[in-house]
Amino acid sequence: MHQVYALHVGSKRTTRSQFLYREPSDGPLVISFYLWVVLGGPEPIVYDVAFDAEHASARGLYEFNDRAAMLKALGIDPDAVKTVVMSHLHWDHWSGHGLFPNATFLVQRSEAAFWTGRATRHALIMESADRKALQALLALDEAGRIRMLDGGKDLWPGLRLVVVGGHTPGLQVLAVDTARGLVVLASDTLHFYENFERRRPVQATLDMPQALEAFDLVAELAGGSLIVAGHDPADCEKFDQVAPGVFKIA
Repeated sequence: MHQVYALHVGSKRTTRSQFLYREPSDGPLVISFYLWVVLGGPEPIVYDVAFDAEHASARGLYEFNDRAAMLKALGIDPDAVKTVVMSHLHWDHWSGHGLFPNATFLVQRSEAAFWTGRATRHALIMESADRKALQALLALDEAGRIRMLDGGKDLWPGLRLVVVGGHTPGLQVLAVDTARGLVVLASDTLHFYENFERRRPVQATLDMPQALEAFDLVAELAGGSLIVAGHDPADCEKFDQVAPGVFKIA
């Protein structure tokens, strides 16, 4: 049976009005950054790659945790990781791809097309991305290390990719069968559990109607089972810590 872990890479202080869509309050808000690991299948699966210390410093994060050390705590050598699933290609999910030099990255074709297309001419769009990391996407594709997907996919029994879009064109979530039941790693479908409860996405949303539909898609997929938010600091409180920065979800 699969086991699922959240690896807490760091946190950042912001305000509610800056992050939540049409939120009038300027009250404080902490956003946490994660990558996730699924064990128990034919091979370890890493879901998103997060970022390195340089990016953390440049973006004003604190409580930075070294990703390699957290993976080592789970018995994983980043050099040995074969498959990484990318939820989407925002900087905090994709800029740290270099930690996995031998991995193949699973990306929705619509996501890659957007981030290598005309939209990247706009500074507003690029605030959510890292240009060097996007340029690396092209080189990795030429090297055969990008696996473009066109829609959802069962990686193997009990591990399923589902495309929801909204936040970005090819946002994909990961549904995992575990001993505690189904776990849906929702990534940025819901940054915070509040997003889901209030059905109110974050400001950085490319397709607002689709993002609202994505809430319903995730709810239907979970069917009452566990949904894990992509950036909520509550995940460091809800789940048991098994190593520094490492939390067992199921």
